[in-house]
Amino acid sequence: MELRHLHYFKTLAEELHFGHAAKRLFISQPPLSRQIKELELELKAELFIRNNKKVELTEAGKYFYAQVDAMISHLEIVKNTTRLIHEQVSGEIRLGYISSTPKQFIANILEDLKITFPLLQVNLIEASSMVQVKSLLNGKLDLAIIRGKIPENNIQMKLLFKDELCVVAPLKNFGKFALDEIKSMDYISFNNDYAPDYFKLSEELSQKLNFEPKIKHQCNNMNAILELVRLKVGYAIAPFSIVQSNKDLTIIKSSEIQKKIESNVYLAYHADNSSMGMRQILDRIGKLQK
Repeated sequence: MELRHLHYFKTLAEELHFGHAAKRLFISQPPLSRQIKELELELKAELFIRNNKKVELTEAGKYFYAQVDAMISHLEIVKNTTRLIHEQVSGEIRLGYISSTPKQFIANILEDLKITFPLLQVNLIEASSMVQVKSLLNGKLDLAIIRGKIPENNIQMKLLFKDELCVVAPLKNFGKFALDEIKSMDYISFNNDYAPDYFKLSEELSQKLNFEPKIKHQCNNMNAILELVRLKVGYAIAPFSIVQSNKDLTIIKSSEIQKKIESNVYLAYHADNSSMGMRQILDRIGKLQK
């Protein structure tokens, strides 16, 4: 049994069509049929039920597919680790992030990098987008999760996701506050100098809602802002990604009122930091869903 037999079998098990599987493997259909037959003869087991209408996995085929899928996935991890060792991309990587990054997204990044690059240690550093960009430029950070595109020739940016903004307010004793009721509350905001892009988007949303925000409190941390809202100090504007599962807040998405307003979240890195290992890490993070 050779590795190609397993790849051919896995592809056919996923396509359940010899023609489609052969096309995906860049071979003709007869060689694929021969390879599958050789595999079945070696295993002394029928893996597929074939007729003129369809191809199906047998019970033995379903079991074999589950095992082969796990083996090939593990082989990919081994290949990545071997490549990283060869390229000496191990040690630590310093990843900056903003306080409004969904914590589950951070957890997904850490888990994926741990599995894919087990020799890599990820150190997390929370800071504003502006501070992170400066840290990328002076070499104190390797990667940064930021909001808003910051024009800087030496910084490359890759869009991770678009984050819808929403109005968040405390809960009433019996239910949620209406939008008109929220207008009269104090406004809790990021400092303009700390998060200028976010401040600008918040103003845009306020104008579309005909709000005249009474800024009474400014914070430099999204978690602190949301805690003040929960304690009924006032209302705020926050990304939907970090409040969507919060049952202690009144949440009104911008798209539920008028036009959807979104904040772009980017993965940023220094243009000179373009080793093969770094490109692999960027590719892994870029494929994750928030």
